[in-house]
Amino acid sequence: MDRDAQISVPATSWVFYPRGDWCRDATTFGSVYLGNEEPPACAQTVTNTLIVRPIVHADLALETPPAHYVNGLLVWDLVGHPTATSGTYMVPELGVVVSASGPLTSRLLATVAYSPRTTVLASGPVPVVPSSWRSVSFAGLRFSTPRSWPVYHTRVTPGLGNVCQNPGVALVGITSVLLSNDAWHWLLPPCGYRKPVYQVPESGVQVDSGLRTEPQLALSFPKHCLDLHGLTACPATSPAYSILVLKVTVPGRSKPVYVSIGLAGNGMVARTIMYSLRAA
Repeated sequence: MDRDAQISVPATSWVFYPRGDWCRDATTFGSVYLGNEEPPACAQTVTNTLIVRPIVHADLALETPPAHYVNGLLVWDLVGHPTATSGTYMVPELGVVVSASGPLTSRLLATVAYSPRTTVLASGPVPVVPSSWRSVSFAGLRFSTPRSWPVYHTRVTPGLGNVCQNPGVALVGITSVLLSNDAWHWLLPPCGYRKPVYQVPESGVQVDSGLRTEPQLALSFPKHCLDLHGLTACPATSPAYSILVLKVTVPGRSKPVYVSIGLAGNGMVARTIMYSLRAA
Protein backbone atom coordinates (compact mmCIF):
# COMPACT_ATOMS: atom_id res chain seq x y z
CA MET A 1 0.00 0.00 0.00
CA ASP A 2 1.49 3.36 -1.07
CA ARG A 3 -0.50 6.60 -0.96
CA ASP A 4 -3.79 5.94 -2.81
CA ALA A 5 -2.60 2.73 -4.47
CA GLN A 6 -2.85 -0.86 -3.31
CA ILE A 7 -1.26 -3.84 -5.08
CA SER A 8 -1.21 -7.50 -4.03
CA VAL A 9 2.13 -9.35 -4.12
CA PRO A 10 3.31 -12.83 -3.10
CA ALA A 11 3.86 -13.25 0.64
CA THR A 12 7.50 -14.18 -0.05
CA SER A 13 8.25 -10.77 -1.59
CA TRP A 14 10.58 -8.38 0.15
CA VAL A 15 9.28 -4.81 0.33
CA PHE A 16 11.72 -1.89 0.26
CA TYR A 17 10.67 1.52 1.51
CA PRO A 18 12.63 4.74 0.94
CA ARG A 19 16.03 4.87 2.65
CA GLY A 20 16.37 1.07 2.59
CA ASP A 21 19.64 -0.70 1.73
CA TRP A 22 18.29 -2.09 -1.51
CA CYS A 23 21.39 -3.72 -2.99
CA ARG A 24 22.36 -5.53 0.20
CA ASP A 25 18.85 -6.91 0.50
CA ALA A 26 18.15 -7.91 -3.12
CA THR A 27 16.58 -11.34 -3.36
CA THR A 28 15.55 -13.67 -6.14
CA PHE A 29 12.17 -14.30 -4.49
CA GLY A 30 10.82 -10.99 -5.79
CA SER A 31 10.99 -7.44 -4.51
CA VAL A 32 8.71 -4.43 -4.27
CA TYR A 33 10.22 -0.93 -4.32
CA LEU A 34 8.19 1.99 -2.97
CA GLY A 35 9.00 5.68 -2.84
CA ASN A 36 10.39 8.54 -4.85
CA GLU A 37 13.65 6.88 -5.81
CA GLU A 38 14.41 4.59 -8.72
CA PRO A 39 15.69 1.17 -7.64
CA PRO A 40 19.42 0.51 -8.12
CA ALA A 41 20.96 -1.55 -10.89
CA CYS A 42 21.03 -4.60 -8.63
CA ALA A 43 17.23 -4.74 -8.87
CA GLN A 44 17.64 -6.01 -12.42
CA THR A 45 18.93 -9.32 -11.04
CA VAL A 46 15.68 -10.00 -9.17
CA THR A 47 13.29 -12.50 -10.78
CA ASN A 48 10.14 -10.45 -10.18
CA THR A 49 10.18 -6.75 -9.36
CA LEU A 50 7.46 -4.20 -8.77
CA ILE A 51 8.18 -0.48 -8.57
CA VAL A 52 5.59 2.04 -7.32
CA ARG A 53 6.41 5.74 -7.45
CA PRO A 54 4.60 9.08 -7.80
CA ILE A 55 3.77 10.48 -11.22
CA VAL A 56 6.24 13.13 -12.37
CA HIS A 57 6.12 15.57 -15.27
CA ALA A 58 8.27 13.37 -17.53
CA ASP A 59 5.64 10.64 -17.36
CA LEU A 60 3.28 12.89 -19.31
CA ALA A 61 5.57 13.06 -22.38
CA LEU A 62 3.27 10.91 -24.51
CA GLU A 63 0.17 12.76 -25.65
CA THR A 64 -2.05 9.72 -26.34
CA PRO A 65 -0.62 6.58 -24.71
CA PRO A 66 -2.61 3.33 -25.06
CA ALA A 67 -5.11 3.00 -22.23
CA HIS A 68 -7.32 0.34 -20.67
CA TYR A 69 -9.15 -0.26 -17.40
CA VAL A 70 -8.00 -2.33 -14.42
CA ASN A 71 -10.49 -2.77 -11.57
CA GLY A 72 -12.36 0.29 -12.79
CA LEU A 73 -9.20 2.44 -12.94
CA LEU A 74 -7.98 4.06 -16.15
CA VAL A 75 -4.45 2.80 -16.78
CA TRP A 76 -2.09 4.28 -19.35
CA ASP A 77 0.46 1.95 -20.93
CA LEU A 78 3.75 3.86 -21.14
CA VAL A 79 5.28 1.61 -23.81
CA GLY A 80 7.27 3.97 -26.01
CA HIS A 81 7.89 6.43 -23.19
CA PRO A 82 11.58 7.49 -23.41
CA THR A 83 12.24 6.45 -19.80
CA ALA A 84 9.90 3.46 -19.50
CA THR A 85 10.37 -0.25 -19.95
CA SER A 86 7.74 -2.81 -20.89
CA GLY A 87 5.31 -3.38 -18.08
CA THR A 88 5.22 0.31 -17.06
CA TYR A 89 1.80 1.82 -16.41
CA MET A 90 0.56 5.16 -15.15
CA VAL A 91 -2.60 5.29 -13.03
CA PRO A 92 -3.68 8.96 -12.92
CA GLU A 93 -6.50 8.44 -10.40
CA LEU A 94 -4.01 6.99 -7.90
CA GLY A 95 -1.17 9.37 -8.77
CA VAL A 96 1.36 6.57 -9.29
CA VAL A 97 3.45 4.88 -11.94
CA VAL A 98 3.70 1.10 -11.58
CA SER A 99 6.47 -0.89 -13.27
CA ALA A 100 6.69 -4.67 -13.15
CA SER A 101 9.05 -7.23 -14.64
CA GLY A 102 9.30 -11.00 -14.52
CA PRO A 103 6.88 -13.90 -14.98
CA LEU A 104 4.34 -12.39 -12.56
CA THR A 105 4.06 -9.03 -14.35
CA SER A 106 0.51 -9.41 -15.67
CA ARG A 107 -0.78 -10.92 -12.41
CA LEU A 108 0.75 -8.13 -10.32
CA LEU A 109 -0.61 -5.34 -12.50
CA ALA A 110 -4.08 -6.90 -12.45
CA THR A 111 -4.33 -6.25 -8.70
CA VAL A 112 -3.95 -2.45 -8.85
CA ALA A 113 -6.75 -0.88 -6.82
CA TYR A 114 -7.65 1.93 -4.44
CA SER A 115 -6.02 1.69 -1.01
CA PRO A 116 -8.07 1.80 2.24
CA ARG A 117 -6.67 5.31 2.73
CA THR A 118 -8.83 6.56 -0.16
CA THR A 119 -11.90 5.00 1.47
CA VAL A 120 -11.20 6.75 4.77
CA LEU A 121 -10.65 10.18 3.22
CA ALA A 122 -13.26 9.99 0.45
CA SER A 123 -16.19 12.37 0.39
CA GLY A 124 -19.64 10.97 0.96
CA PRO A 125 -21.96 9.97 3.78
CA VAL A 126 -20.54 9.87 7.29
CA PRO A 127 -20.68 6.31 8.69
CA VAL A 128 -22.85 5.55 11.69
CA VAL A 129 -21.01 4.29 14.77
CA PRO A 130 -22.26 0.78 15.65
CA SER A 131 -24.12 0.56 18.95
CA SER A 132 -21.72 -2.18 20.07
CA TRP A 133 -18.74 0.22 20.03
CA ARG A 134 -17.60 2.23 23.06
CA SER A 135 -16.55 5.84 23.51
CA VAL A 136 -12.99 6.79 24.56
CA SER A 137 -12.02 10.23 25.90
CA PHE A 138 -8.45 11.51 26.07
CA ALA A 139 -6.54 14.79 25.59
CA GLY A 140 -9.71 16.77 24.95
CA LEU A 141 -10.92 14.32 22.32
CA ARG A 142 -13.68 11.78 22.24
CA PHE A 143 -13.92 8.99 19.69
CA SER A 144 -15.40 5.52 19.28
CA THR A 145 -13.76 2.12 18.73
CA PRO A 146 -14.88 -1.50 18.78
CA ARG A 147 -15.51 -2.56 22.38
CA SER A 148 -13.17 -5.56 22.04
CA TRP A 149 -10.11 -3.30 21.58
CA PRO A 150 -8.27 -2.95 24.92
CA VAL A 151 -7.27 0.57 26.04
CA TYR A 152 -3.75 1.27 27.34
CA HIS A 153 -2.28 4.44 28.86
CA THR A 154 1.42 5.32 28.68
CA ARG A 155 3.72 8.22 29.53
CA VAL A 156 6.23 7.24 26.84
CA THR A 157 6.16 8.53 23.28
CA PRO A 158 5.67 5.17 21.56
CA GLY A 159 6.86 6.08 18.06
CA LEU A 160 4.89 5.29 14.95
CA GLY A 161 4.86 1.68 13.84
CA ASN A 162 7.79 -0.74 13.85
CA VAL A 163 10.74 1.36 14.99
CA CYS A 164 13.18 -1.49 14.30
CA GLN A 165 12.11 -1.90 10.70
CA ASN A 166 10.22 0.81 8.79
CA PRO A 167 8.63 3.39 11.10
CA GLY A 168 5.40 4.88 9.82
CA VAL A 169 4.40 1.91 7.67
CA ALA A 170 1.97 -0.06 9.87
CA LEU A 171 0.87 -0.21 13.49
CA VAL A 172 2.39 -3.09 15.43
CA GLY A 173 1.29 -5.29 18.29
CA ILE A 174 -2.21 -6.33 19.22
CA THR A 175 -5.18 -4.35 17.96
CA SER A 176 -5.71 -1.79 20.71
CA VAL A 177 -6.16 1.86 21.68
CA LEU A 178 -2.89 3.38 22.93
CA LEU A 179 -3.15 6.75 24.71
CA SER A 180 0.12 8.58 25.41
CA ASN A 181 0.77 11.89 27.16
CA ASP A 182 4.32 11.81 25.74
CA ALA A 183 5.92 12.82 29.04
CA TRP A 184 8.97 10.68 28.33
CA HIS A 185 10.80 10.47 25.04
CA TRP A 186 11.13 6.96 23.77
CA LEU A 187 14.69 5.61 23.44
CA LEU A 188 15.54 3.54 20.38
CA PRO A 189 16.35 -0.04 21.45
CA PRO A 190 19.21 -1.99 19.88
CA CYS A 191 17.81 -3.37 16.63
CA GLY A 192 19.51 -6.17 14.77
CA TYR A 193 19.33 -6.56 11.00
CA ARG A 194 15.90 -7.63 9.77
CA LYS A 195 14.90 -8.72 6.32
CA PRO A 196 12.63 -6.16 4.61
CA VAL A 197 9.47 -8.25 4.79
CA TYR A 198 6.02 -6.88 4.10
CA GLN A 199 4.36 -5.24 7.09
CA VAL A 200 0.74 -6.33 7.32
CA PRO A 201 -1.76 -3.47 7.86
CA GLU A 202 -3.10 -3.55 11.42
CA SER A 203 -6.16 -2.04 13.04
CA GLY A 204 -5.87 0.18 16.09
CA VAL A 205 -5.64 3.75 17.32
CA GLN A 206 -2.72 5.65 18.87
CA VAL A 207 -3.20 9.11 20.37
CA ASP A 208 -0.21 11.33 21.22
CA SER A 209 -1.21 14.34 23.29
CA GLY A 210 2.14 16.10 23.65
CA LEU A 211 4.17 14.92 20.69
CA ARG A 212 6.59 17.65 19.59
CA THR A 213 8.22 15.61 16.85
CA GLU A 214 7.92 11.97 15.88
CA PRO A 215 11.22 10.40 17.04
CA GLN A 216 12.21 8.91 13.67
CA LEU A 217 9.92 10.49 11.12
CA ALA A 218 9.36 13.91 9.62
CA LEU A 219 5.59 14.11 9.19
CA SER A 220 4.24 16.25 6.34
CA PHE A 221 0.78 17.79 6.39
CA PRO A 222 -1.23 19.57 3.67
CA LYS A 223 -2.76 23.02 3.82
CA HIS A 224 -6.20 21.52 3.24
CA CYS A 225 -7.63 19.92 6.37
CA LEU A 226 -10.87 18.25 7.44
CA ASP A 227 -13.61 19.64 9.65
CA LEU A 228 -14.68 16.87 12.03
CA HIS A 229 -17.50 18.08 14.25
CA GLY A 230 -15.77 21.43 14.72
CA LEU A 231 -12.28 19.94 15.02
CA THR A 232 -9.60 20.76 12.45
CA ALA A 233 -7.90 17.50 11.44
CA CYS A 234 -5.05 17.48 8.93
CA PRO A 235 -4.18 14.05 7.43
CA ALA A 236 -0.46 13.48 6.95
CA THR A 237 0.66 13.21 3.33
CA SER A 238 3.95 11.55 4.31
CA PRO A 239 4.37 8.86 5.35
CA ALA A 240 1.29 7.46 3.63
CA TYR A 241 1.27 3.70 3.89
CA SER A 242 -0.90 1.69 6.32
CA ILE A 243 -1.27 4.33 9.04
CA LEU A 244 -3.40 7.46 8.73
CA VAL A 245 -1.93 10.19 10.94
CA LEU A 246 -4.18 13.13 11.79
CA LYS A 247 -2.90 16.36 13.37
CA VAL A 248 -5.95 17.54 15.31
CA THR A 249 -6.43 21.04 16.69
CA VAL A 250 -8.42 20.74 19.91
CA PRO A 251 -10.18 23.81 21.39
CA GLY A 252 -8.46 24.98 24.56
CA ARG A 253 -5.18 23.14 23.90
CA SER A 254 -2.00 24.91 22.82
CA LYS A 255 -0.52 21.82 21.15
CA PRO A 256 -2.11 19.67 18.45
CA VAL A 257 -3.05 16.10 19.27
CA TYR A 258 -1.84 13.40 16.89
CA VAL A 259 -4.28 10.57 16.17
CA SER A 260 -2.89 7.57 14.25
CA ILE A 261 -5.39 5.05 12.86
CA GLY A 262 -4.47 1.68 11.36
CA LEU A 263 -5.66 1.08 7.79
CA ALA A 264 -6.54 -2.61 7.84
CA GLY A 265 -9.24 -4.25 5.73
CA ASN A 266 -11.24 -2.05 3.39
CA GLY A 267 -10.80 1.10 5.48
CA MET A 268 -14.38 1.37 6.75
CA VAL A 269 -13.47 0.75 10.41
CA ALA A 270 -10.82 3.47 10.21
CA ARG A 271 -13.28 5.82 8.47
CA THR A 272 -15.85 5.26 11.21
CA ILE A 273 -13.25 6.00 13.90
CA MET A 274 -12.09 9.16 12.15
CA TYR A 275 -15.59 10.56 11.73
CA SER A 276 -16.40 9.81 15.37
CA LEU A 277 -13.73 12.30 16.49
CA ARG A 278 -15.06 15.31 18.37
CA ALA A 279 -14.22 17.52 21.34
CA ALA A 280 -14.70 15.76 24.66
